[in-house]
Amino acid sequence: MSLANTISILERLVAFDTVSSRSNVELIDWVANRLEDQGAKAFVQHGDEPGKANLYATLGPDAPGGIMLSGHSDVVPVAGQDWSTDPFVLTERDGRLYGRGSADMKGFIACCVEAAPRILAAKLSVPVHIALSYNEESNMHGMRLLAAHLAASASRPAACVIGEPTLMQVVVANKGAAIYRCRVRGHSVHSSLRDQGVSAVEMAAEVVVYLNALQRRLNEAERHDGFEFPHTSVHAGMIHGGTAHNITAKDCEITFEVRALPGVSAAAIVALVREHCARELVPRMRAVSPDCDIVIDEILDAPGLDERGNGELARRLMPLCNCHALGRVSFGTEAGMLQEIGVPTVVCGPGEIRVAHQPDEYVEIDQLARCRGFLDTLTERLARGELVLG
Repeated sequence: MSLANTISILERLVAFDTVSSRSNVELIDWVANRLEDQGAKAFVQHGDEPGKANLYATLGPDAPGGIMLSGHSDVVPVAGQDWSTDPFVLTERDGRLYGRGSADMKGFIACCVEAAPRILAAKLSVPVHIALSYNEESNMHGMRLLAAHLAASASRPAACVIGEPTLMQVVVANKGAAIYRCRVRGHSVHSSLRDQGVSAVEMAAEVVVYLNALQRRLNEAERHDGFEFPHTSVHAGMIHGGTAHNITAKDCEITFEVRALPGVSAAAIVALVREHCARELVPRMRAVSPDCDIVIDEILDAPGLDERGNGELARRLMPLCNCHALGRVSFGTEAGMLQEIGVPTVVCGPGEIRVAHQPDEYVEIDQLARCRGFLDTLTERLARGELVLG
């Protein structure tokens, strides 16, 4: 099975610098034009911020249902990473294809684009949709918009496969991904008069201490042994504050995340953090200065993927990719958003998550071959009416 065309498409996709802070429109337009030239119907949904767009292309009949093959078009930054090759030039070495996004997840997108002519030629009775979203790596806003469109659309798919890197194994559950910004406002004085001031840095440290205590409580609560870390997790990833060693810091900011087990509400967990701050910390701060405060804002809250909503779909897809055991992963995906609008969704794609976001990210050529085989088998089963969706 020749993969030259798939690799050529992946080379072109990697060359688009679609780091989340930049535009993805050139990639979207390139894929849309290519699919339309082959006979697909492409809908480009422009985002509510400049330079951002989703793509929803329909291959086959203009009919309800069908299956959606979904991938995010953006990638994480390469700044500060020690790459041995140009991250935006696909480089082949020892059976691996190196480049930013090769695994996460332009390899899957390349396989879908390459398979499009065969899908169109199969004269299916139900459509196959190819969807590309934006900003999955930052705030997942692209899929939020696309899911809202699909929820009210006659072309809403009956099922979806999201091609995040899973070594072509079917994943039925992932944790949610929620990010919050905690802004602490203190009262600045010279440190020799610290009793007259409130250090935002020190109060932020107390918030982090509470987050760690909350994690211990979560470890004693709900458990799901299907995940590598079997509990909901809370993690403070960044903290910034202060201007000098001899000034009580006026401002400090913490960015923390909640990775909730499926069915667990991240918002409910963060409500505990807000309650603690309001009850234990803010009154102490305002006893010194009334302008002190702690404000927690949501940046992202993407639900987890709950296997109670996709088990039948997973069982039907397992034989198509030689999957013998269903998987569960701790990283976040867009799948839960589609599940929320009634689209059963699984995660299955080429490559390994351990190399995603890393310098010298790669996808193995053999993984692309397996993905290509999966898509061809999927098309054949749909053409013969052997794969019932929905």
